[in-house]
Formats: sequence, C-alpha cells, structure tokens
Amino acid sequence: MAIINSIEVIVNQFLQSLGMWLKGPMLAITALGYEEFFVLLLPTIYWCMDQMVGLRVGIVLLWGNMFNTFFKFLFHNPRPYWISGQVQALSHETSFGLPSGHAQIAASVWGWLAVEVKKRWFSIVAVVIIFLIGLSRIYLGVHFLTDVLVGWLLGGLLVWAFSAWWKPVSAWLQKQSLTGKLFLAAASTVVMILLVLAAHWTGRGWVMNPDWVERAGEVAPYNLDGAFTLSGTWFGMMMGYIVLTATKGHFKAGEGGWKRLVRFVVGLVGILALYLGLGQLFPRNPDVLSYTLRFIRYTLIGLWVAWLGPLVFEKLKLLDFEAKPE
Repeated sequence: MAIINSIEVIVNQFLQSLGMWLKGPMLAITALGYEEFFVLLLPTIYWCMDQMVGLRVGIVLLWGNMFNTFFKFLFHNPRPYWISGQVQALSHETSFGLPSGHAQIAASVWGWLAVEVKKRWFSIVAVVIIFLIGLSRIYLGVHFLTDVLVGWLLGGLLVWAFSAWWKPVSAWLQKQSLTGKLFLAAASTVVMILLVLAAHWTGRGWVMNPDWVERAGEVAPYNLDGAFTLSGTWFGMMMGYIVLTATKGHFKAGEGGWKRLVRFVVGLVGILALYLGLGQLFPRNPDVLSYTLRFIRYTLIGLWVAWLGPLVFEKLKLLDFEAKPE
C-alpha cells in the first residue's frame, strides 16, 4: 500500500491546487458525515417521520460504523498528510484512514434512504451527496482515493446485504419472545464489541512510523472510544425499541404537524443533556473505567431516542401510539 499511497498523493495535490476557496464548501460537505450530524438526523427520522425507517437507518448507521472501525484496525493505513508534507491537512483526524468512514457511512445511510424513499429525484440527490462527501475527504487531505473507493464499496455492500436480509430476519425476530429479543440485543452488542477488539488485538506489537507521527501531530489510531460509542448506542436503541413496542406498540411519527417540531426540540434537549452533560462529567481516558462510562452514556442516549423520549412525548400529548400490544 505504501507505493500506491505515494502515487495517490498526486490526486490530493491536484484537488488542493484548485484553490483554498474550496475549503469552506468542502468542510461544510464533510460535516454531513460526522457523528454530530447523525445525532440530529436519526432522531428526526425516528421521532418525526417514520419510526421503522428511523430504526432501519440506525441499524445501517451503527453496524456500518462498526465495520469501518474493524477494517481501520486491520489495515492500519495512514492518511495522506501523515506521509507527505506536500499535502495540506485542511482537516484533522486521529484514526487510521482505510476505509474512509465518511465515504462508507454516506454510501450506506444515504444509499439506504434512497431504497426507503424510492423516488428518482431523491436517489439522484443521494448519489450527489455520496460523491461530494467522498471528494471532500480527498480535497481536505485526510483520505486517499483508494480509501474513498473502498468506503463506497463497503457502504454499497452493506445496503445490498441489509436489503436482502431485513425482511426474513425481522420476520423471524417478530416470532421471538420478549426475553429472546432482549437476549439477542445483548448478544449482538457483545459480538459488536468482540469484533472490534479482535481487530484491535491484531495490531499488537505494530509500531507506527515515526515520520507519520511527526507529520500527523496528535494521533490515536488505536483508540477504542468509537467501539464503545457504537455498542452502547446499539444496546440502548435495541433495548429501548424492544421494550417500547412490547409495552406500547408503534407510534405515529409522521403525524402531529407542529407537534413534530416540538417533540424534536424536546427530544434534542434530552440528547444534549446526556451527550454534553455526561460528556463533561465522565473521564475520557483510554482505560476500562472511561470505556465503561462511555458505554453507559451512549446506552442512555440510545434508550432516550428509542424508548424514553417517545414516552415523554406521549405524556406531553405530542405523540400518539398506533395500538396497544395484545
């Protein structure tokens, strides 16, 4: 990969040679792939548009991110500005580069939304967004062309696999008992953590090139924060959804007019209280305590989005449920 990367730097240099006037627009585009954007997008869909679509988007998003982290740990490939002083770091990343998380998540989430919407105009918009996000990563100097192409490929494969397996798997899950569903949610969380830890373990003894460290500045390519962010959110979201549907049924996310805006604002306050509030209180060190507290923090966020938030909305008469369980 070292030889390929040294050649691919030319692509980064070419895009950056087009001018710094592109930096602002590219940073704005790349923001569509960051965690903060999806913290807004997922609840918007789940609470205010369609509960089941929101759930499916959440599944694609979380498992897509998990696989991205898995492969980053396996490949431990550098970023362009880590290996070449001729590439400007117009953004900064501390993790490995291959595959591009932005490109992969854009392809999987926007690709899945295109499957859900089934409108030609939306599919075109989705493709444009996917392309521009990938392009922005190359321009900003944080990804090679190969990183982006592999990210797009993995994102597309995830959409294909989820499209093929969702109906039969969800039909099978519906037949399981409440206890069985809760067990599967917990077991899948353990699998998610173990997969990332296994990939992390393969890098034992691997030493990062000193030249990369010198050019990259602050780096933490083997940081496990992401693994516990994803697994905690997954655990909370799945547990919350299972309990909510077992006790209350499904809610009417697409109804309510102005109430949809109000419940989004109320729900967002809850997310921010957990995301920012606990983020300030909990330590952020690379140790067992910090990872455990991070898992708890994001479990609470997942529970709020999938379960507690809708219950609060109902109490405030901002949301109605379709049917009570039998």
